[in-house]
Amino acid sequence: MKLFIVAAVITIALVSATAQFPDAPTGFDNKTNGIVDDATHQDDQMKFDEVEQISDGLGPLYNAQSCRECHQSPVSGAASQVTELRVGHQGPDGQFLTPNIPIANGAEVITGRSLVNDRAICPNATFPNSEIQERVPDSETIRAFRLSLNLLGDGFVEAIADQTLIDLSKQQCKSCTGKSAGRSYMFPSWKPPGRWV
Repeated sequence: MKLFIVAAVITIALVSATAQFPDAPTGFDNKTNGIVDDATHQDDQMKFDEVEQISDGLGPLYNAQSCRECHQSPVSGAASQVTELRVGHQGPDGQFLTPNIPIANGAEVITGRSLVNDRAICPNATFPNSEIQERVPDSETIRAFRLSLNLLGDGFVEAIADQTLIDLSKQQCKSCTGKSAGRSYMFPSWKPPGRWV
């Protein structure tokens, strides 16, 4: 009888804890996840789906003309079959190093990121003699295609402090002696070169 009472108390505690902290919403319905109202979500989705032009600020280097082009399966914001090219090379210490990709006939060099953009706005009618398309140098021997990630739920991940994820990774490494554990990596934001034409 005591065991039954203890089990009932634990069940009630778990049910009330679940009511306080609901899980992230599931499903692909193009509706809000509850963080914002549906009207705000629809406005944001229209911007996400909007096809950009050079006059809107597209470029100078890019992979697609809208966010949705790479994130649309099965709904806008989800994963995709579209791939992006990542490249680099192995340094003398065996570590992965990001590439140096020359553009504008070698006048500028893109550094500090592994992503290679598929498209560029130059040359075009406005800049007929400028060419900034990225091309992978032969020195970049590590090459991989990565599928575009599902963005749905990223807001929930972004709400978690970086240190919490780092601490979880460290705890997993300690508890399983590093055999199967998450790893945390910090990547710097890439900024385009100051001069690109």
